[in-house]
Amino acid sequence: MIDIETLTRLKMMRLSGMAEYFENLAATTTTAALSGPELVKQAVDWEYERRRDSKLHRLRRQAGLAQPGADLADLKAMPGRSVDSELIARLAVGSYLLKRQDVILQGPTGAGKTYVACALANKACQQYRKVLYLSAGELFDRITIAERTGDKKRCLDTLVKVELLIIDDWFLTPPTRPQVQQLHTLIDRRHKTASTIYCTQLPPGQWHDRMEEKILADAIVDRITTNAHATVLDCDDSMRKHFTHLE
Repeated sequence: MIDIETLTRLKMMRLSGMAEYFENLAATTTTAALSGPELVKQAVDWEYERRRDSKLHRLRRQAGLAQPGADLADLKAMPGRSVDSELIARLAVGSYLLKRQDVILQGPTGAGKTYVACALANKACQQYRKVLYLSAGELFDRITIAERTGDKKRCLDTLVKVELLIIDDWFLTPPTRPQVQQLHTLIDRRHKTASTIYCTQLPPGQWHDRMEEKILADAIVDRITTNAHATVLDCDDSMRKHFTHLE
């Protein structure tokens, strides 16, 4: 059996999973039944799975989801719900992420836009993709603060590198001129390089009217709508009545 010094060295080399495996194995009686190669294989598998679980936990924590427990399976049990189940199922596979396509989730308050977006985000995390959830207000605040502190480039670089960005409350309130400029810069840089999910109450045809800078508005709407999957969510009753943890 592996001695204490070797276990300590495994932990120093950040192979805590393998160390944990051998520590657990010491308390069992199955060691003699395993050959040397089999022991090594199981130890490596243990380390691998431990690291995968750790990475998944870290990705979910960093995503900052409004509904961290969102699961697409919950939607199937919702009566009176209108949603394109085939599209959501295709999105869950993650091909839109590979193609750097966007998603527009439109619907009234309580239709479940935030929940679906977070459920898709959880699927993306399970594929070990970097995800970030922000409301439109939080997004503008983050960029504005970065501008004031001279950290705008690093802020934008961070947002551009996120593989799946979720922007909730999209155009819930009309953006200011500076905010439209911020949006244009961000969307232009992310266009066809990363995916974004937009949760909005307004159909894309009404976005243009919410922006004063019409030239930039044209570019923003065009960038999003020409590379996006769009669906409308609706429900007879607010989904909050069925799930207290929804948006």
